[in-house]
Amino acid sequence: MDKPALLICIAGPSAAGKTYFSEELKTLLAQAKISAVVIASDDYYREHWRPDSIYGFDTVDAIDRDALIEDVQALLEGRLQLRRRYDMGTRDVSWESFNGTCDVVLLEGAFGPQLLMNHLRLDLLIYVSASLPIRMIRRLRRDVHERQRTILSVLRQTVMQMLPGERRFIHPLRHSADLVIREVPKGLGLAVKAIDELIKTSGAQAP
Repeated sequence: MDKPALLICIAGPSAAGKTYFSEELKTLLAQAKISAVVIASDDYYREHWRPDSIYGFDTVDAIDRDALIEDVQALLEGRLQLRRRYDMGTRDVSWESFNGTCDVVLLEGAFGPQLLMNHLRLDLLIYVSASLPIRMIRRLRRDVHERQRTILSVLRQTVMQMLPGERRFIHPLRHSADLVIREVPKGLGLAVKAIDELIKTSGAQAP
């Protein structure tokens, strides 16, 4: 890879559809001969971190900023060899081998893009949005069935920690976003077009 990859951040509140959007975007970019790697901010939660007294895990302080910045920089430069993973159940951190380069790095997550803005150059900031009722249905389905949490605990966290955390750390990103996405199909098309233009402008060569 002659030039660093482009850094595209996909931000937004909990259960807005960031992960789905990122994976669909990766697929569409591949069809356009643009290679992309999706990296999740959730994998950079601090191991066995003690939840914040106000925001719990819904705060940028829960993310290992230095590790995230270091790995994203390494990925942009094509030299990342170990990919970090975080287990939401055990709160353990592990690593897996990673080999490969890409044209685009898609960093997705509620917390993470905020930590990069003053350290790395973001080529594009995409904000994925959805109504609170839709997000609550998705969050309950995910946390109860995939993370073995009770409905009551999810609702309590939502009111006491998630919503205050979003107001402080996530909602401000909407004002800085290059694209605000509410309809996924239309948003994917806009994102692919914007990324294609960035690649052409920067002189990056797609394979």
